[in-house]
Amino acid sequence: MSKIITQLFNTNLQGLELLFIAYRRLKKDDPVMSRQLFDKFKTGLELHIRHEEQRLLPELALASAAPELISKAQQEHQQLRQQLEWIENLLDKRIDSLEDDRTLELMLVDHIENDEFELYPTCDKMLNTDAVTRVLMELYP
Repeated sequence: MSKIITQLFNTNLQGLELLFIAYRRLKKDDPVMSRQLFDKFKTGLELHIRHEEQRLLPELALASAAPELISKAQQEHQQLRQQLEWIENLLDKRIDSLEDDRTLELMLVDHIENDEFELYPTCDKMLNTDAVTRVLMELYP
């Protein structure tokens, strides 16, 4: 089951990245559609974070592996959630969020890079077949 965690979670992140890109590109020309894309992106990213925190990170902790990666991921998740809420609040008030979108983009790039090159490969390396199977079974009930 090598690289299954990396492949699964990276695929999800790629879709979320595309939603975010579309949201930013349509912001000026179609604010209604742009907002719908942001809402889908936010919901998707929150779900992705929940899957990591409730399913993946606990398995990694059970394997007694990489506490620093777990802590780093949790900290990044908290920052992402705060930025998402901030932007959502700005959009609700119809206040320009261009700079805040850029901040979120930079945070996302860092987080995705950390996940893709550190967290997921560590999970693929440290989690046994049973742990990976549990993660998959919980993600797809």
